[in-house]
Amino acid sequence: MRRVPLLLTLLALLPIVAVQGVDAQALPQTWQEQQNYRSGPTPFEPLMDFWYELDAISEKVSMRPLTHTLLGREMFLITIANIPITTPQDALRSGKTIVLLAPSVHGGEVSPKEAIQLVAKELVAGDLQSVLDDVIVLALPLVNPDGGEVRRRTNEAGFDMNRDYVKLESQEIQALVTQVMNEWTPDIHVDGHHGGSAPYVITYQGTLNPAADAELRAYPYDEIFPRIREAVRAEDYASFDYSGVSTQDGVRGWGSTSVEARKHHVYTGLTNSIGILLETPNNRLRVMRDGSLREIPEEERYYHQIRGGVIATSTILRHAAERREEIRALTTASRLRAISAGATGDVPVVLEYSLGNRGNEPVWMPNSEAPNGYSLDNVPVYLKWEPTRTTTRPVGYLLPPSMAQVVPLLQDHDIAVYQFRDPAAFDAEVYYATSVTRDSYFQGHYLKSVDVEKEAERVEVASGWYWVPTAQSRGNLITYILEPETDDNVITWGWVDHILQVTADGGNARQRVPMMRVMTHQYLPVVEVQPFNLFQRNRYFRPGY
Repeated sequence: MRRVPLLLTLLALLPIVAVQGVDAQALPQTWQEQQNYRSGPTPFEPLMDFWYELDAISEKVSMRPLTHTLLGREMFLITIANIPITTPQDALRSGKTIVLLAPSVHGGEVSPKEAIQLVAKELVAGDLQSVLDDVIVLALPLVNPDGGEVRRRTNEAGFDMNRDYVKLESQEIQALVTQVMNEWTPDIHVDGHHGGSAPYVITYQGTLNPAADAELRAYPYDEIFPRIREAVRAEDYASFDYSGVSTQDGVRGWGSTSVEARKHHVYTGLTNSIGILLETPNNRLRVMRDGSLREIPEEERYYHQIRGGVIATSTILRHAAERREEIRALTTASRLRAISAGATGDVPVVLEYSLGNRGNEPVWMPNSEAPNGYSLDNVPVYLKWEPTRTTTRPVGYLLPPSMAQVVPLLQDHDIAVYQFRDPAAFDAEVYYATSVTRDSYFQGHYLKSVDVEKEAERVEVASGWYWVPTAQSRGNLITYILEPETDDNVITWGWVDHILQVTADGGNARQRVPMMRVMTHQYLPVVEVQPFNLFQRNRYFRPGY
């Protein structure tokens, strides 16, 4: 017997029991429907016209402004719920699965923003209406409004925003993380892209980085992706794992992209939600249920690409409704496991990992000698990332006052930071960088990496130092970005450049790393640091004397 959350029980007693229905014929047409899917990607203005109109005619839909882009385009959060739920607190208390749809972070990857409009219509007055009995849908019209208008991968500042989830330098991703991901804590994130490999109509990937919670990582592979494969097959398509042909140790197979924390669907797993990357390939073929390949007329290809996204997204939403209690229990448990791991230190921190074969499987591979250029081959699938080096999880990190500039970044990640009000002394593990190297130029930074030696020391802490406990729901993220030996941390992105200098020719010059590991619970005379604009809202005003 399914238990009904208390909030929903109370709401059922109110005079207005349900939202008034909307006739499907009254729903606005999308730009693509008006143009028969043959006039190119939807421009920003008609895209927003659709969402404004859908909001106007349906009480299930509400819109909340998040931020403005550098070119002045407003970025909105769309909430679709029945009964209307417009605050994070009510969403969390409803007991419903919260699903975030975040399309087209790369401006040139356009089909996801089209698919989500069609899904929204089905939620409001179509075949997906019943999903809203158990699911609250959060959606952005698109994550990259400026790049989308000119079909450019980056935003106006030149950031590839799907590499910005650690450093949060773009206006758009900072707003998405702080106002949506932190406040609403979605159970499932769907990161919509327009890529992948033909002849699949949709490809997908979950959080594969082994630093994330193991049960969260396994869930989409065990429960959701098989349903997507069946759903697309029922419509004469095929789907498979992202991304494409890969060769490992000279053996040709199918493989994954890299899995750094800077990417949305990886970051999602580190923050204890189910992360799903969807990629819709742009191709000329479809795989029929009988295994044959059929040519798609050129003028129809964009429709089929959009259709792949609609099928996959709809399947995820149906699963989120049917398995609501299971999913809510899973994401809640993952948060509690992260807190417990920080308190006990019994879960190792992953520092390095490698890619291996999860098994040989039939995959459509490019083959110039085969009909239509593809053959179904049994090949290794390189999608199994395994830890190769770990370290013991600390109960917290000490940061000197010189690291004050990183505190707002940690708070933007919903990480609690404390400050010492009195001096104290700690037994700690202290890293010394023996070399600091500049690896490559990316996203406006010369990415850094360090070689370190670890020593046990007694660290004298003065008033004003910082304490970051790992017994937090974001504990896996904390260790990932504060450990100096991971592949995506505060050293990587230059937050410690004023302390650690690049060593000439990789020379051996020991420098103390300003993130010190405390391994056991000790005396902590600290008080939590409040964000400046919350601690004192009159930021620019002082009363006269």
